[in-house]
Amino acid sequence: MYKEMQKGIVKTMSSALLYGFTPSICALTYVMGNNHTSMTFFRNFLAVPALLVIALWKKTDLRTDWKTFLKIFLVANLGTFLTTLLLYSSYSYISVGMATTLHFLYPLLVVIFSFCFYGDKITKQKWCSIGLAGTGIVCFLLNSCMGEAKGMILAFGSSITFALYMMLLDKLKLSKLDGSKLMFYACSITAAEMYLMNIKTKALIFEQSWEVYGLMLLVALLVSVVANLFLKEGVRILGSTMASFVSLLEPISSIFFGVVLLNESVSGIQLVGCMAIILSIMNLIGFPQTRRSEI
Repeated sequence: MYKEMQKGIVKTMSSALLYGFTPSICALTYVMGNNHTSMTFFRNFLAVPALLVIALWKKTDLRTDWKTFLKIFLVANLGTFLTTLLLYSSYSYISVGMATTLHFLYPLLVVIFSFCFYGDKITKQKWCSIGLAGTGIVCFLLNSCMGEAKGMILAFGSSITFALYMMLLDKLKLSKLDGSKLMFYACSITAAEMYLMNIKTKALIFEQSWEVYGLMLLVALLVSVVANLFLKEGVRILGSTMASFVSLLEPISSIFFGVVLLNESVSGIQLVGCMAIILSIMNLIGFPQTRRSEI
């Protein structure tokens, strides 16, 4: 049991590091002429063949009943479609740092939604982690310049949809499905919906440089395939609440990649925020595994 918990923590942390890689890559492609709609579409579309190969290699049965498909359709629209589109859209109105900070209200929302919809207890350990995580998020907000209200609404909307995605992935037992099968359907649904939406919006950009396509393929493989599969396993092992708090490493990794790839600077208050988030995660996962049901 202890080794299984460790495995879940490592996989969730790995997914957070890979997710944190995305904003910097998105920023690089936008400079080259890409946009948020194309990034959302190609991030999912380019992942579908890779997920299909993984599923076939594992000899996974891709058939599913309608009840399960409707559940997958729901979480796909919340997670891979709406969350990505809302978050990437917010980058056009506010800074990536501000958008990422508002998006990462979702671990707190997972706790609130789980309490409201499923009656999950909010223990003292959860309250402590919520306080520490909230402190870290406030530090990031204080470091960011306030932007347009539309961008802030879009980014906060992404935190709501992703919180619902995380909670339902756990509560609807979809985290117990084979990961390649789940993400194959989720990415296929999202890519199809984005393409149909483009019939009216004409927002997709197909004529792009090989460099942009290469970067989008990189994001598709590392995030839509590897990170999504790792996060799904993290939710299966740890549950939605603990997995969402461990995922708070993502804004820290976003800062790291921003420094490395975009030559961004790091302020003292950002370092305080990073420390508060690390303490929040350590507080939640540092208790004996015999108390897993309480956490």
